[in-house]
Amino acid sequence: MIFNVCWFIVLAHICVAVNGNFYYPVKKHNDEWWANTIIYQLYPLSFKDSNNDGYGDFKGIIQKLDHFVDLGIETLWIGPFFKSPMEDMGYDVIDFKQINPLFGTMDDYNELISEMKKRNLHLITDIVPNHSSDQCEWFKKSIKREGNYSDYYIWHDAKNQMEVLKNTSITPIPPNNWVSVFSKSAWTWHNDRKQFYYHQFGYKQPDFNLRNPKLRQELLDILKFWLDRGVDGFRCDAMKHLYEYESLIDEPYLPGKEGSLIYSDMIHNYTTNLQEVIDTVIEWREFLDNYTKSNNLSVSKIFATESYAPLDVLKQYYGNTSSPGAQIPLNFNLVNTNRNYLLKNIDRTIREWLEILPDNGVANWDVENHDNHRIASMYGPETVPLFTALKLALPGIDITYYGSEIGMVNTYVRPDQRQDPQNAGGSSFEETRDGERTPMQWDDSINAGFTEAKKPWLPVNPNYYKLNVETQKKIPTSNYNFYKKMARLRKTDTLKYGDLKTYNVSESIYVLKRALSEHEFYVFVFNFGSETEEIVLSNIVDISNDKLYVYLRSANALYSEGNAILINSSVKPLIMRPQSVVVLTDKEISADDSTKSSSTTRICSKLLITLCTFFLTRFLL
Repeated sequence: MIFNVCWFIVLAHICVAVNGNFYYPVKKHNDEWWANTIIYQLYPLSFKDSNNDGYGDFKGIIQKLDHFVDLGIETLWIGPFFKSPMEDMGYDVIDFKQINPLFGTMDDYNELISEMKKRNLHLITDIVPNHSSDQCEWFKKSIKREGNYSDYYIWHDAKNQMEVLKNTSITPIPPNNWVSVFSKSAWTWHNDRKQFYYHQFGYKQPDFNLRNPKLRQELLDILKFWLDRGVDGFRCDAMKHLYEYESLIDEPYLPGKEGSLIYSDMIHNYTTNLQEVIDTVIEWREFLDNYTKSNNLSVSKIFATESYAPLDVLKQYYGNTSSPGAQIPLNFNLVNTNRNYLLKNIDRTIREWLEILPDNGVANWDVENHDNHRIASMYGPETVPLFTALKLALPGIDITYYGSEIGMVNTYVRPDQRQDPQNAGGSSFEETRDGERTPMQWDDSINAGFTEAKKPWLPVNPNYYKLNVETQKKIPTSNYNFYKKMARLRKTDTLKYGDLKTYNVSESIYVLKRALSEHEFYVFVFNFGSETEEIVLSNIVDISNDKLYVYLRSANALYSEGNAILINSSVKPLIMRPQSVVVLTDKEISADDSTKSSSTTRICSKLLITLCTFFLTRFLL
C-alpha cells in the first residue's frame, strides 16, 4: 500500500511538471542586426555629466561608450533630446530638429554618432508623434489660424460657444467628458483662438491632428532629418493615443464612477487604440523600409512603438507579411507582473506574448523603465540576477534600463528635490517617477562619478559608495559580471536560435531550457521564493544526461562555475537557495574566459598565501 502511495506521489509530481510545460520552437532564423540585440535604455539626463552643470549630456555619453562595449551592448536607446521646456521631461517638444542645449550641440551629437560607429553601436531615439509643446511654433501659428497650421492641432468649439462669444464672463463648457492621462479635463480653452484644444497628456502638450496629411508629412520629414544624421531607428512614444473619434462622443465611466475626472475611472474606447493607429504604424514602417532601399543601406532601420495596449491590439502593430508594421511593439507585460502570483504571471506573460507572435515577428522583453520602479525595489536586490537571467535567456530582443546591470534601486527623492511635474496630474506629489531616474552610479567618488557639481539634477542614491560600476567590475560574482556573462551567452547560436521550453514547477521554482539539439542546450533554474528548495531536475526537464555543469550562477547560489550537478539523484538533488539562479549546460568545461581568469587569480592567490605561510612558519621556527 505504501509503495503504491509513493508511486502515486511521484507520478503526480511528474504530471504537474508536464502540465506546466510550455514549448516554443523558434520559427525562423532572423539574422537582422536588431533581431537578437540588447537595447540599452539610456536616460540622458542621468547618465553622465561632462560639463558639471548637474545634468547628463552627449559628451558624457561619449566618455562612457566603452562601458557598452565591455558589457556586450549593441544598441543604445537615448530618450528625447530635442529642444523642450521640460514640462514633461523632454516629451514636450518645441522643435523636433533642434538639440536641447542641456545635452549639448549638434556638433556634440555628430561626435556621438561618429564615436558610436567606431564601436559598432546603433542608436535609437524617441519620437513623440502625438503632441508637441505649447511653445512649439506650429502651435503658436495654429492659435492664429495661419495657413496649413490652423488644423495641425485638434480644436473645437465650446458646448456653449455662442454664449461665450457674446459674454466673455461665461465659463466655456468643454465639448465632451474626455479626460487626460494626467487626469482633469483633456480640453483647455484658449482665449486667443476662442476654442478648446485637446491634450491627452498635460495642458502644455497639445495633441496633433494626425488626420491632417500635411501634419503627417511633417512628422515623416522629421524622421528623415534624423535618419540622415545617423539614427538607426525610432521608439515612437504614446502610439495608442494618436487618434480619437471625430464625433467626440462621450466616453463611458466604470460603474459607480460617473462624473469622475480620474483617467482610470473611464473606458477609453474612443480616444485610444483606434484602427488608424495601426494604419499609421504600417505607413511609417513602409517609409523606413523605402529609406533603407533608396539609400542602398546594408542594414535596416527599426521602428519600436510604445503602447500599453491589450495583446490582441499589440499583435496588430506587427502588421503582416504584405504590410509589415513595427519590428518592436514594446512588451511591458513583465513590467506589470502581479508580485503576489509572480511565477504564474511570469510564465503566463511569456506564453501569451510568444503565442501572439506572427511568423515574421520577433519577441521583446522589458522588466523596468523610466516610468516604473526598478526591479531591486520591486522585488528586492537579490532578485536582480534572476530577472537578468530570465529576460536575457528568452528569445528575441532585450530592453535593459540603465543601471540595472549593477542592480540600482529606487532613490528616495524629497518633495523639494523632485523634478517630474506630471505625476498625479501635475499638482500633487503623492507619487513620482524621479526615484527610478536618479544618476548612474559609476564609482565611489562624490556623486558616484556622475558629476563634479555639488548638486546633481536629482540626488544620487546614498548606496553609491558600495553599489557602483567600478566596484562591481572587481567582484567576479557581482551583478555587473553576471550581466556581462549573460550578454555574452546571448550571442551563442543556442540562445539566438534555440527552441524554448518553460517549466512552471511551483510557486518558487521556475525553469527555462534553450536548446539547439539534444546536446546543445542551457538550463536556467530560478528560485524566486524565500526558502531553500531541493530539485531533482530529471523529474522536470527532458534531458538524457546524468549530470550537468554550472555555467553561471548568482552570487548567493550554493554552487560555483564548473560544479557538476547530478540531475536524477534524489540523494544529492540540486539545492537552490532563496532568490538564487544557476545556469547549467552539458559542457564539462563551462566557464567563460573571464571566469577562468578569476578562477586562475583565486588559485594563484591561494598558492601565494600557502607559500608565504610556509616560509613565514619556517622563518619563525
